[in-house]
Amino acid sequence: MNGKAKQLFREEVGDIEPELVIQTKAKIDAGRWWRRTPLWLCVVGRDLVMLAVARRRYFARVPLSDSQDSFYHHATGEFVVVSDQDLEIPNFLMRPRDALAVLEYLKPSQKSL
Repeated sequence: MNGKAKQLFREEVGDIEPELVIQTKAKIDAGRWWRRTPLWLCVVGRDLVMLAVARRRYFARVPLSDSQDSFYHHATGEFVVVSDQDLEIPNFLMRPRDALAVLEYLKPSQKSL
């Protein structure tokens, strides 16, 4: 993560180290003039954290247990976070390998099958 993203992460989560950090290919308008800001997806303890920061900040936190129906849509290349919470940004463009890494945290019981 870049410096501003790390700072936002520390402000919202604390000094806990994330278990997984992925810079997605998804980007949002966070107040930069000519370009959009990348979205980060992190696994922290029992939570899935999504954030982006520039002039404006975006931060969302969802328990892993509430987002186990999340999936990777192969046709669009998007990881879709399905949660009980109403997320402003539920879709994240990312590589299949990164999506698989997130899914391993969301559905750990399937490893033994």
